[in-house]
Amino acid sequence: MSRAWFLVAAFWLLLAVARAEEEGQVHIPGAFAEVGWNGRFSSGGWVEFRLVATSGGAFSAKLETSEGKVLEGLTPVSALLELPEGAGIREARLLIPIVSTRLVRVTLSGATGTVTKRFEPSAGRLELDGSRLPPDPSLYLAGHTILGRLEPSLALAVVAGGANLSQTPIGLPRGSLGLGSVQGSILPLKFLEMLKEFAPTVRPPERRHTLLGFWSVGVFIVLLGLYSLKRTEPRYTIGLAMCSTFLAGLGWWASQPKAPFLEAQRQVLIGANGWGIRWTIHARYALRPDWKLPAGALPLERFERQHRQTETIFVASGWREIRYLIPPTASRVPMRIENGKLINESQTSLEKIFIRGMGRQEPLAVGASRTITAQIYETLPWDEYTELMKLLPENAVMAQQPNGTLLIALAGTP
Repeated sequence: MSRAWFLVAAFWLLLAVARAEEEGQVHIPGAFAEVGWNGRFSSGGWVEFRLVATSGGAFSAKLETSEGKVLEGLTPVSALLELPEGAGIREARLLIPIVSTRLVRVTLSGATGTVTKRFEPSAGRLELDGSRLPPDPSLYLAGHTILGRLEPSLALAVVAGGANLSQTPIGLPRGSLGLGSVQGSILPLKFLEMLKEFAPTVRPPERRHTLLGFWSVGVFIVLLGLYSLKRTEPRYTIGLAMCSTFLAGLGWWASQPKAPFLEAQRQVLIGANGWGIRWTIHARYALRPDWKLPAGALPLERFERQHRQTETIFVASGWREIRYLIPPTASRVPMRIENGKLINESQTSLEKIFIRGMGRQEPLAVGASRTITAQIYETLPWDEYTELMKLLPENAVMAQQPNGTLLIALAGTP
């Protein structure tokens, strides 16, 4: 009897484990889809969306959510993954920015059926095991805690974005590294608010030849006047009609913009102890309403959008500017603080140096270092730092390179 109870208990235990493994996933025969880590993810950053086919046949997975408040009007956000027919195990993945705490609906479809599940984003950090961690720093901006020991390259990627490792990987120092930490805790930064303050601006594209366009219009009007006077004489009518047609075409060509859109970008490097992430802030002024941006693009303003594996499609009018981000990448940050000194490890000089709590500092040459001295200023010397400084912790350093790249170094723990 005891053996029978043991077998029953073992069966239910295995069933519970199987259900736990499938928790957070949407399954149909031959495929499954998941968002985040088995359905667990945080709002305010990028989330991994996966579609995995384990047998032949075509499958698709669609994610749907919304941003904003009901009274202000909700903005739809969707993502689509597709796998064509094929043999063996196949996978499609996409990084999707989710900045809302609203429910996320995932629908998996194929010849074997259609299933829909709903998932709720977390408002804060998560505890994650290290069994399957993608090496994308954008997934760890909330400061998730990683359980278990990671190999060094993966550890560098997740700590760069803000993860807190519970165990020290071999070859990595203790304490702060990048925006995360090893056996410690660092508060996550409000990146979206911060980067809005440093986004570039771009004007509409220039026309091909503005002056030629004005002259063409002026001569065209004169010819129309002559035509109205001579329209009863055939020998003038044909010549004036041909000249007017040519000038109309020339004026239209000259007044057209040189490009359908114009784009500018700015780099921001943020880290501690010489390691962190690189952000690229884009600003695009487009004349047409068909906005097609890189995969995983996140606008700094709310727009209806659809994410696909190769592009992000925005629903917005033309003749306007849109500022957007793409997922950040791990990067060396060539500015750090060590033993009370500010060190410039970049290949260019550093300008507009300001330290929160210490004030303005003198420019720093290539490869130079200088002891930090406290300065007293009633106001910040540069307007673009005014709002940024409110979002950074004490002793954070901001500086710019001559090309406009912004460097932010946080005070790390050695």
